[in-house]
Amino acid sequence: MKELGAAEHRFIESMGLYFERQGGTRIGGRIYALLMLAGEPLSNKRIAELLKVSAASVSTNLRACAELDLVEPASVPGDRQHYYVIHSQGWEGKLRVVEDSLSAFARICADALTVPQLAGNRHLREASAFCDFYRNELSGIAERWRAARAPRPPRPARTSKGRTT
Repeated sequence: MKELGAAEHRFIESMGLYFERQGGTRIGGRIYALLMLAGEPLSNKRIAELLKVSAASVSTNLRACAELDLVEPASVPGDRQHYYVIHSQGWEGKLRVVEDSLSAFARICADALTVPQLAGNRHLREASAFCDFYRNELSGIAERWRAARAPRPPRPARTSKGRTT
């Protein structure tokens, strides 16, 4: 990847701030944004150079991003360095992370509701109901996404008289 221009820097910094607001790290967001723009595997060393941060910080944040299924290792034939790309599962992987997190939260609430002293708690019941509702809403999103992204069959060619061939 070539050096970054002003537009790329703005995007990368915006993503870093977004990640930070979401409870992640700014450098993690910057790495993710850089890999989104790269279109090719980048080594730890190259990421550090482009972002002007330490290799140790890149390594730490790449591990965290990999644990969240945001990035994944990639290999470059003939090169022994560690390379990374955006996770191949793409946005469906992000949806699974949300679903897994929601399911874990729902289990905690459901377990608490089985305890007699907590069974009548309005907040726990509401949280549990919300989780059920949200999971039902999420269930079809991946399928609709795949359908929207599926290649469409080519349209028949039209003649100069407006007829299809």
